[in-house]
Amino acid sequence: MTSEYTERYKMYERRPVGVAVVAALFYFLGILSLLWSLLVFGVGGFSSFFGSLLGAEQMAAFGDATAWSGFLGLFSAALQIAVGFGLLGMKKWAWFVALIAVGLTVLQGIVGIFTGGLYAFMCGILTVMIPIAILIYMLLPSTRRAFRMQTR
Repeated sequence: MTSEYTERYKMYERRPVGVAVVAALFYFLGILSLLWSLLVFGVGGFSSFFGSLLGAEQMAAFGDATAWSGFLGLFSAALQIAVGFGLLGMKKWAWFVALIAVGLTVLQGIVGIFTGGLYAFMCGILTVMIPIAILIYMLLPSTRRAFRMQTR
């Protein structure tokens, strides 16, 4: 039991503060995604139900699409929360999944910047800077060493 305790202590001792901050961001965004997805799922379910009940096909189609969007959002929220736990536990899989998630967020932000006009361009530049900073931080050699990833 003592060796298990010292092993856990060493794991937390070598965890960089930045990893804890990124994990907290994943928790926060996961909780927000969970709440939003529950709302979207509920609106979609009600729209689908009442659209089918009243014979309003467009309303039912909207409800079906919205319900599926909410369902995918629930899956995404669960994944974000799991990654937060994994990052705090310094798990290699969490590093990979966090890297993929942040990379996709950067790509989505860049596409949004160039397809949304001047307002989207100005706001998009500011909102894509945080995921880029997280991506750069996760790829730093010191962060990779903390997760026991091989560095060149």
